[in-house]
Amino acid sequence: MRSLVVASCLSVAFIAGCAKLSITPEQVSRYNNGVQVLTSSQPNSKVQVEVAQKQLKGLDDPPLVLYVGAELTGGSPLDFDSSHISVSEGQRNLPVLSFKQMLKSSYDFDPVLQKFNIAVPSTPITGDNIPSPMFYYGQGAFLAYDMMMGVPFMMMDDAQTQAIMQDERQAFKIMAINYLRKSTLKPNSKARGGFVVVDPKHITAGTLVVRVALNNEVHTFKIDVK
Repeated sequence: MRSLVVASCLSVAFIAGCAKLSITPEQVSRYNNGVQVLTSSQPNSKVQVEVAQKQLKGLDDPPLVLYVGAELTGGSPLDFDSSHISVSEGQRNLPVLSFKQMLKSSYDFDPVLQKFNIAVPSTPITGDNIPSPMFYYGQGAFLAYDMMMGVPFMMMDDAQTQAIMQDERQAFKIMAINYLRKSTLKPNSKARGGFVVVDPKHITAGTLVVRVALNNEVHTFKIDVK
């Protein structure tokens, strides 16, 4: 009898841990090929957040991946990276991974990239074989910057590039190349953007609040979790 009780408790815990959560952004500005686009404008800056996932948790427990782009229209220059982005739920702050933390993660980004309409090549990606769909430039609007301005891969040092290209996971390489790394935003210059990963461990039903701080302006977005 004791074994049955323990087994039942484990089964309930397993099911609860694998339960999926649906995510629905508030105040979506537009949809583009299934990607939900949220925008915010303030006197000296603009921010665009893109959400492609509809669910979190489940057996594979994927992280929450957002694409965040920003542009300054006034004020002072700013070195923009993931440290300017915060995510909270209630009183809890959820970790937003830095580029180095993302490189050390073991997430499978293949399903997420497909949601963003990025096809993951079946053949190995090498330094001499970089497919054009490997780069993601955001869903139009002010994020439609020049192609050469949006290639973070070219800005990586040799050691980082070599380590990334040697990784056997093709989706991981694509995420690394398109991840939000430190870039200088200047007033009235091209927008910059990249993916950021939010650790899903402590996400529960409620409302996620995403804040993007640019100088003295804070852009706020909300994502409902059910």
